[in-house]
Amino acid sequence: MRNRKGAFLLWGLMVVCLLTVAPVLGGEIVRLNQKNLSLLPGGKEVDGMEGDWLMRNDLVVAVIGAAYSDREANQMVSSIQGAVIDYTSRRANNDQLVVYYPQGARVDVASADTIIVLRATGASVQLRAIRYPTPAEPFTSSTTYTLNDGEGFLRVTTTYENKTSEPVTVRIYDQLRCDNKVDNVAPKESSHLAYLQNDWYHAAYGVATTDQKLYTEGKVGRKNLIKLGYEIQYAEDSVRLSPGQQITVSRVLLTGADVADLQNQYMTFSGEKYPSLNIDLKNTSGKAVAEAFVTVRDAQEAVLSSSLTDASGRARLYLPPGRYFVDATKPGHDTLRREISIPTEKTISLVMQPQTKLLLQVTGTNGDMLPVKVEFRGTKGTKNPMLGPDTRSEGAFNLFYSHTKDFTVPLPPGNYQVIVSHGPEYQAEVRKISVARGETKPLAIQMNRLFSTPNWIIADLHNHSTGSGDSNVGREDRIINLAASGIEFAPATEHNRISSYTDVIGSLGFQNLIASAAGIELSGRPGPGDINHQIAFPLRTQAGRRGYGAPKTDKDPLVQMSRLYHYDQDRFKLMQQNHPNIGWLYFDKDRDGEIDKGFGTESITDVMEIRETLADLPEAVNGGNTDTRSFHWLQMLNMGYRIFGTANSDNHTVGHGSGSLFNYVYVKHDKPAEIDPVEVAEQVKKGRVVISDGPFLDARVNGALPGEEIKAKDGKVNILVKVLTADWAPVNTVQILVNGRADSSLIFSQKTHPVMFKKSPAIFAETIPLVLKTDGHIIVMAYGKDENIGLVTGGKMKTALPIALANPIFVDVDGNGFTPNRDLLGQPLPTGKKKGDESEVE
Repeated sequence: MRNRKGAFLLWGLMVVCLLTVAPVLGGEIVRLNQKNLSLLPGGKEVDGMEGDWLMRNDLVVAVIGAAYSDREANQMVSSIQGAVIDYTSRRANNDQLVVYYPQGARVDVASADTIIVLRATGASVQLRAIRYPTPAEPFTSSTTYTLNDGEGFLRVTTTYENKTSEPVTVRIYDQLRCDNKVDNVAPKESSHLAYLQNDWYHAAYGVATTDQKLYTEGKVGRKNLIKLGYEIQYAEDSVRLSPGQQITVSRVLLTGADVADLQNQYMTFSGEKYPSLNIDLKNTSGKAVAEAFVTVRDAQEAVLSSSLTDASGRARLYLPPGRYFVDATKPGHDTLRREISIPTEKTISLVMQPQTKLLLQVTGTNGDMLPVKVEFRGTKGTKNPMLGPDTRSEGAFNLFYSHTKDFTVPLPPGNYQVIVSHGPEYQAEVRKISVARGETKPLAIQMNRLFSTPNWIIADLHNHSTGSGDSNVGREDRIINLAASGIEFAPATEHNRISSYTDVIGSLGFQNLIASAAGIELSGRPGPGDINHQIAFPLRTQAGRRGYGAPKTDKDPLVQMSRLYHYDQDRFKLMQQNHPNIGWLYFDKDRDGEIDKGFGTESITDVMEIRETLADLPEAVNGGNTDTRSFHWLQMLNMGYRIFGTANSDNHTVGHGSGSLFNYVYVKHDKPAEIDPVEVAEQVKKGRVVISDGPFLDARVNGALPGEEIKAKDGKVNILVKVLTADWAPVNTVQILVNGRADSSLIFSQKTHPVMFKKSPAIFAETIPLVLKTDGHIIVMAYGKDENIGLVTGGKMKTALPIALANPIFVDVDGNGFTPNRDLLGQPLPTGKKKGDESEVE
């Protein structure tokens, strides 16, 4: 008798083998919902959400935007109905596509009105997106996406049809976008293959045809981000369709690691063959150089082919006959350029110098892991290194942001000043190093915390990542950037998309370093950004809804802001006006130069961004230029507007912006793992905020915190001022403003009052008596006159003076409640009259 147990075991093993070894055959189309969102691909640019359509076979996966009338990705990527919004091979699982519009791009006009699944499962699956005629586009267009088993590309067929009784004109083009820098693209010419690549993220996308030519414009350059994209035309001019006439365009959408990958795919399905060029890249010791960028360009620097070298240092490129330049580069190595002739040369050998690199070990005060910002400044004739684009934490221009204790940074040989920092409460560690070509140099640094601030957290209430559309920073890169810069709380504030960083913080294991909350920057389209961008947090995300519940924008700031204020049945939230043009928003709605009541948003505004104009205020109140937002804010306070000030980075890149402007917020729960976003919002709303670009300032009037109102019937108050700062943000002046006015008797400088000032970090601690004759709001500033924060902070803020400012404390002297004095500080109220170029504020 057979051993039945053994037979069943053998059968079970066979089933397991079949399930794990056999390829997955048969494509499918599914509607995304809460239960199957795990089907979404990986990658930095994933935008799919509930309601969208996912297509996949054994090789690729694509997501098509739902045909909701208001479906958009964010402020900068509009009208994605029926467009491809995610696309990658399943092997790479690396979506870097922002959007592919197969029927032309539109803004706030639906790109498709309905989606029909023609075949949901099987060897070939199909989905059709249909756009109906409109007065502006009086023709029908429909796009059919087809995914066949065994094909690593998406077939795209679009038909334009004139169903009217009159001739219509149609512009037939696609738009492709995978980055905000549309530089590495196919040459400006007609061809059968158009492409663009994102080399640092190992992704390329292309559109190919076999039966007709494509026309491309070459390098795009900087455009309005709402309209940015790489256009691929199917006719050099618009096409005229007679009544009843239709025209069909067929092509395939390709995804690959690089341009050579796309070219190889194109040759496979088209039968066309390009001459190939084999690259063999080694260093001077004969060792293969892997993962080097190899790019062939023409005389106009257009990309003809590109690839990464494999583990053996080899790459294969595909090129038409001609003379070109081949470039090979890798961080820490030298950059090579060689002129080549195709098809004369079929294989070339390139030799690089060996890699030069720095092995860093950076620990916190207790020897634990502490994420840090590392800047490399070339000295003695050495240039600043280029470590990558400013979208990556592990190499953004000459910066590197760590998230492990030990990390490696490739560098060109030379001399450097290495500056390691972790926000305002830590000493900046500076080392001078010299690295020889091919050297691997170790460098160990222990960070020194100079001071702590119990009950105060460091918050950046405005930042962006790829979810905003005008930033290509990965969400993980943003959190590493913020945490390494000492930020302890940061809500997500993407344009027109409610989201949070909490999941990313958890995946990084950063819960003890930084906290987040769901938030949004609601941004009018068109803006303008200096009156119609507002932030709110904490919010509740709503899966499956436009922008995860984002309220609809409006050209009128009051209408738009009211929608945000009342979002989610008036649930509590902080309301922040971003980077306002105070004159236009509050005093001159029609921009005629005459004072009016503005847009009327002040009643639902808790705080406004003072931001970089914070550093202008000492000059403004002491006889200098007063045409700055911070001074206009003082005028508003005197007019009775109780809107508190914040200072945030609004950072769209990985770089110096994060940590350059921030808020100290007074809270009970000051450990990141215990931070309560509701408490943070409540405290900011109350004005319990000190805004800073480096120093810490604790200013209290008769024990009252910033934002509070107290009574002092005799007018006598005691102002407690404590200043803590690192030596890279030196403070030499403390100044007290009463109702926005400077008084020489309330300016205490290291020069005039040397006894008051001590060495860093506890540089100032004094109680200053003051007698007020009338009601007054008191603002305390601590700053470094003729100093700057440039040792740690580069970019736009590198020349800014170190400064901290405590929000006003209101003192009621007569006992009848605080009464603003309406003093305009010797200057007229600002108006909204245009001043030269006004580019969109982000």
